Order: sequence, then structure tokens, then C-alpha cells
Amino acid sequence: MVAAGEVDAAAIDSQVLAIELRDHSHLAEELRVIMALGPSTIQPVVAARRLPVDVKAALRSILLRLGDDRAARSELGRGFIDRFVPVTDEDYDDIREMLRSAENAGFLTLA
Repeated sequence: MVAAGEVDAAAIDSQVLAIELRDHSHLAEELRVIMALGPSTIQPVVAARRLPVDVKAALRSILLRLGDDRAARSELGRGFIDRFVPVTDEDYDDIREMLRSAENAGFLTLA
């Protein structure tokens, strides 16, 4: 929408932007990054609570090993992903701090 002139600016995840620029290289001449937040913890992989514990454990184990598999690394690389790592709730404190900063600066209201 920015490249088409439908909006003046937009927020976009850096990984999404990297994939778009890779797949649509002409956008590099039409877009300009004016500000970046981060680096920050990337989005988590989540599973429904209703899944059996053993299924979630198996999925977690598989995801954590993908980065060691040559064929999987190639596919992960297409999305600019190196590997999956275990995280804790505290790993997302950086994003909570960004939210607090945005709130304190009044950036969460359209006035």
C-alpha cells in the first residue's frame, strides 16, 4: 500500500520486509525505512492448549532440531530463519519495555 501510494507510511516486521524485498526487489527503490525498533525477540511458535502434552513436546523437539538438518536449513533460510530456540516469558521483556515506552510517549492514541 505504501509503494502504491495508498498510505504514506506503515509499520512492518523486519523479517516480512526482508522477504518482500527479496521476492519483489523493485520495492527497494520505492520504500525507505525511516525508523526501526529493536532488535527484539522474534514472534513465538504457539500451539493450542487443547493439544495433548506429548504432541506439543514432539513438535517442540522437532522444531528445535530443524536447524541441524541440512534440508530443513535450506527451507528455513528461505524465511530468513536460522533455527528455533527455547524461550521463556522473560525473553519478551524487551517488547514489554517498548510498549511501556510507546505508552509513556503517548504513541498509542490517535489524537
